[in-house]
Amino acid sequence: MRKLLLSLVLCVGLTASAGTYNYLTIATTAVESSVALNQLKKITFEGNNLVVTTTDGTQSSFELATLNRLFFSDEPTAVRTVRQEGLSYRNGRIVANGQGVLSVYNASGALIRQQAVGSSRSELNIATLPTGIYIVKLGSQTLKIAK
Repeated sequence: MRKLLLSLVLCVGLTASAGTYNYLTIATTAVESSVALNQLKKITFEGNNLVVTTTDGTQSSFELATLNRLFFSDEPTAVRTVRQEGLSYRNGRIVANGQGVLSVYNASGALIRQQAVGSSRSELNIATLPTGIYIVKLGSQTLKIAK
């Protein structure tokens, strides 16, 4: 009888706590991204990539070799959403597809680098920056980088 009661309490508790999650966070060796669950359409695997598709049709791909963890939370833990329309980070370079001012801040909020970018693809090399967390902004887009 005790086992049955304990099982019932655990099931009710797990069900209640599962309903509090609002975000899926994907953490790779370079970037951490959060997407609201109400915007998440599907998660698939294509080759060596995890592909996240949102309700607006946007797809983001994450290499499985760089994937550190996936987790659900009630608050977003990443600065940027899963969308990668204009900003990405690969091999020590920030790639910007858009126009405006590309700004790089350290974890304390100090401006580290700034560069004007045009409408074509632009790159900013940050390989020489020390290891740490950086915030990259281009217009209304924000990217968090763990370097």
